[in-house]
Formats: sequence, structure tokens, C-alpha cells
Amino acid sequence: MVPYPANTGFAWNYIEGLYAGVANQLAQDEVVTYVSFLSIEQPPRSLRGSNAQPLVLDASLSTGRSIIETVAAIRRLKIDTMYFTDLATWHWALPLLRLVGVRWIVAHDHTSGHRDRPTGIKWFAKWLRARIPGMTADRIVTVSEYVARRQREVALAPPDRVFPLVNGLTLPDMDTPTPAIDDAASVDFTRPIVACVCRSAVEKGVDVLFRAFSSMLDSWPDGQPRPQLVYLGDGPAFDDLRALRETLPSGADIQMLGYRQDVAAFLRVASVCVVPSRWEDACPLSVLEPMAWGKAVVASAVGGVPEEINSPEVGVLVPKNDEGALATAVRDLLLNEPKRSAIGRAARERIRNELSRDRHLNAIVSHLTSFQPDPSVTDFSSQTGNT
Repeated sequence: MVPYPANTGFAWNYIEGLYAGVANQLAQDEVVTYVSFLSIEQPPRSLRGSNAQPLVLDASLSTGRSIIETVAAIRRLKIDTMYFTDLATWHWALPLLRLVGVRWIVAHDHTSGHRDRPTGIKWFAKWLRARIPGMTADRIVTVSEYVARRQREVALAPPDRVFPLVNGLTLPDMDTPTPAIDDAASVDFTRPIVACVCRSAVEKGVDVLFRAFSSMLDSWPDGQPRPQLVYLGDGPAFDDLRALRETLPSGADIQMLGYRQDVAAFLRVASVCVVPSRWEDACPLSVLEPMAWGKAVVASAVGGVPEEINSPEVGVLVPKNDEGALATAVRDLLLNEPKRSAIGRAARERIRNELSRDRHLNAIVSHLTSFQPDPSVTDFSSQTGNT
């Protein structure tokens, strides 16, 4: 279930791509896969050419109407597995879905951010709630151990139902010609490029990068090619970032191109990529995608990022909000081409060997097809006459 309209973009392109891959694998066993959207104005781009069938349905279970329509769809389409993304792993309506035919419920948690651990009576209430028969998903897949730990310690989900699974990517073909980049006249591609790709939001820390980059250029060594920062992204903080750029001594070296479809072309020509998040990113694709292109990445050590950059050989981690550490790390890589190249090669091999898309899809399909319902849920079903 996609809790957005079709073609929303950003990370949902990746998630919908997972749905397409899952649908193709399940189709081999004659399983029909539906992907629900809140609305569909144009056919979903990410599902194009796949066996996934798009469906207009609010399956968020957030309103009475949503629950009624979801129950009707389960009956009409004879759905026996529900796969929720970024929705509550516990819900009082889940027993109702099981009652009308659902045998297996999987929740996939991609969400970022910190959550406070419950204490006292709140802890006991959440622990008890997560163990009421039928009200918790049968499997809770998380995009990192960080999110898995949050599920166990904050949501108090039963530990034996929580499975961390770091995102995976397909390696891009390095031998294909780099496509032409249009409408980017402000970028001087003869200079080293530091790239940052993320949404314009305070939690992404792009302002930290702008200040760090400008301070780095204040003492840039004579005779070395002067780098340029290219920021690709849009969102609520975009105007504030533009205003910040105007106040920086090296603001003219920072190019803000907004949201673009040709991000891969910029990653391919970048010397260094930076992910300066100041909050607990769950498992950002902005780390994995440049790694797949063989690029050295400098990223904040937050959330699940240390599980992506799991050694100094595949990337550089810095403390969040530390402009000095960020500037030093980027400068070091820009001025040390052998180190930069070695990290990029190792990062690409990590994607190939440990974080591939095929591995990821196979694991998701396994979770979706491993019907092992909780005995208490089985008893609930048998009392109602459903199987």
C-alpha cells in the first residue's frame, strides 16, 4: 500500500520499484499483486512493464471509510496477504482484515527519526497492546538494525517478529556513455563537483553542508582546482537555503538546481557526495546510490547510515551538525584522489556483494510467503470459521 498518490517521486519511486520487482517474482507462482494508491492521475511510472496491478484504494486504515473500503477490496479481490509500508505495525483493525480472509500481514518500516522509549504504565500498555492476538503484523521488516531496535524498544513489538533488511540496489552500468545534462548552465563541469541529493528540509542538514563547504573554500590551497557544490532537491526549506547561500563568502560556488529526474547523471560526474543529515535517517538512498556509482560518500553518523557505510574503506562518517569535521572530510577526499578512488571502488563492491537489489527482493518475497501465523491468531480465525 502506497499512502500517497501515484508518481509522488522521491524515495517512493524506489519503494514502488520494490513492489514491481516483488510482483514479477510472485507472478512466477501465479500470484496476483495489487498496489494501492490514494489516487492515480497518470499510470504509475515505477510499475510500468511489471506484473503489479495499480489500484485506487486508501488502505491506510486511518478512517472508518478506509477500513470499510479495504475490507471490501479484500473480499472482492480475494487478498490473503497484506504488505503495508510505513504504516503502524499495530492496529486495532488488523483482526477484522484477518476475519475477512487475510492470512498474513507484513509491515515494512522505512521511517526515519528518533522516538523516545516509553516508561512506567505507558511501557506496560504498549507491551500488552503489541501482544493482543491478531493486532500486530506477523512480520515487521525494517530497513536497518537502527529501525529494528526502535521497533523492539519503543514500539515494543515482539522481537521474534522483527527482521532488519538494509535496502539494496542494482549496480548501474559504468560503461554506458554519460547522458547529456540539460538546463544546468550554472554548473561548471570542468571543476571538481561535490554533490548533495536530498529533500530540502531542516532535518536533512543541507545548511550545515553549505556553511562547511564555504568555510572549506576560505582556505582552499592555491593551484588546486576550485570545487563546486551542486545541490539537487526541493522542499519546504529551499527558500531558506537560497537565502543562506547569499550570505556566504563562497555562495557563488554553490549551485541549487532543485528537484531533477537526471540525478544519476550528476552522481556519475561528482567527485564526492555528501549526506549531511542531522536526524536519524533510517537507510537513506542518498548514501547507497552514489556508492553504487563508485563514489566516495561523506555522511553523518546517524540512524542506519553506519550500517550502510560500515567501515572506513567504503565511506567517511562524521558527527552530525559538525561543520568542521564535514569540511575536513570533504577537503581530504578532494585533495587525495587515490584515497577517493579506493573508497569509491570498495563502496561499489559492497553494493555488488552485500546490498544488491536481487538479495533485497528475494528476502522481501521470503517474508511475504513464509506463512507462520501466531497460534493465537490461528485460534481467532478458527473461531470465526475462516482459514
